[in-house]
Amino acid sequence: MTGSVSKPEFPHFDPPVVGGGSVKDGPVVDAIIIGAGLAGLAAARHLMRDGASVRVLEARDRVGGRVQSERLASGHVIDLGAQLIGDAQTRISALVDEVGLTRVARNPVGDTVHMPSPGAEPVLARGGSLPLSLIGKLDALQALWDFDGRLKSFRTDIDHLDAMTASDFITDMTFTRAPAAFLAGFIEGELCAPLDEVSAYELLDQSASVGGFDGERASADWYLSEGMAPVADHLATALGGDLILNAAVTEIEQHAEWHRVSTGAGTYRARNLVVTTPPQLYGKLGLLPLLPPERREVLATYRHGEVIKTILVFERPWWRDRGLSGDVFSPGSAFNAALDGSPANGGVGILVLFATAATARRLSQTQAECERISKALDWLRSLGGSPMPNPIAARSIDWNADPWSLGGYASRRPIRGWSATPDLFAASQRVHFAGSETATEWRSFMEGALQSAERAADAVRGDLSTL
Repeated sequence: MTGSVSKPEFPHFDPPVVGGGSVKDGPVVDAIIIGAGLAGLAAARHLMRDGASVRVLEARDRVGGRVQSERLASGHVIDLGAQLIGDAQTRISALVDEVGLTRVARNPVGDTVHMPSPGAEPVLARGGSLPLSLIGKLDALQALWDFDGRLKSFRTDIDHLDAMTASDFITDMTFTRAPAAFLAGFIEGELCAPLDEVSAYELLDQSASVGGFDGERASADWYLSEGMAPVADHLATALGGDLILNAAVTEIEQHAEWHRVSTGAGTYRARNLVVTTPPQLYGKLGLLPLLPPERREVLATYRHGEVIKTILVFERPWWRDRGLSGDVFSPGSAFNAALDGSPANGGVGILVLFATAATARRLSQTQAECERISKALDWLRSLGGSPMPNPIAARSIDWNADPWSLGGYASRRPIRGWSATPDLFAASQRVHFAGSETATEWRSFMEGALQSAERAADAVRGDLSTL
């Protein structure tokens, strides 16, 4: 890679409060919350407002989990993690307004670049239209209609659908190849997984949680000028010394009236646990032995979603001058998609690139960030058009390599995992589960994390009322 791209020094968003110090079996609190992402912080807030005592343990040196923002030398902020919000996502929208942050509407003007398959000639399409023949468009519309129709009754056919791959399910719904490829590419971006590794039931459950394809399309209406990190920082402020950072959980012991949680920062006790980490980390916490055998088996093979996010910052949004929206859809290529993430008030232009599923798996073999950025630039140049200017800054984060996430915004049960344990995240012996993966509304989104926090807090209240 040439010296044309610089990686600026991004000041870290320091959390407002830090607990710490070695504690040996301190007082028994009402709830220990493992993880200080949005779900953990929101669950703590709900419980504290009811007068419950809590302690939040976070392995990282910051709050936010898969919410992570950094500031450019220009003063603009980029989100390395969760970023996009939909108008229908009422919980996260209300929280953003409570903090007083600035929304930037995603209203792409110009053509979207489609590369239907690797090496294919790029095709331009206006707005959200698909570059398909009339027959292809009718096929895609019928498939979407049939898909949303299945959402009304799919739970009664769990054994069949959970043994069927999502790839076969999509193929069966379409008559021509091009619509099937477009649908598969879109869904793989949402699930962060190749469709032959996902059950049809998993796909339908995910879609049902957001209201079908219409919900999926309405999940990215805007983002924040200040980035998402201030939302997590705001939630953390009220915790004071009850937030313990650098406290990776290494062991959980169950006793008759309380749980003991061991970390590198000390040992803590609580009447209830709320586990908000991604499910693929449960084994790392020492949690699996406490759960019923059938749930242990599924969780031991829980699959993480694969995603790499790359941000390229230019002096200005040059693509707009060429009649382009900045949106790219390129399933199976070096990157799957891109979108315009520029600030509302002009100045720099920001392109946000995603590699998901098998594409992320391949790109993860490129461990050096500068090399991934170089591949991102090569991919953009491969889309054709006039010469592209060099970026002034760039970042690339491989969420698969993050030890406290082990994957991106969507993870999944193995095929047949739903039929084996439909109630995988049900409370067990005063251990409760939250996090976007456990949500019944807007699963895999920030909105889902907040919904799961409400549910877990309600369950803890119920347990405390019986003590």
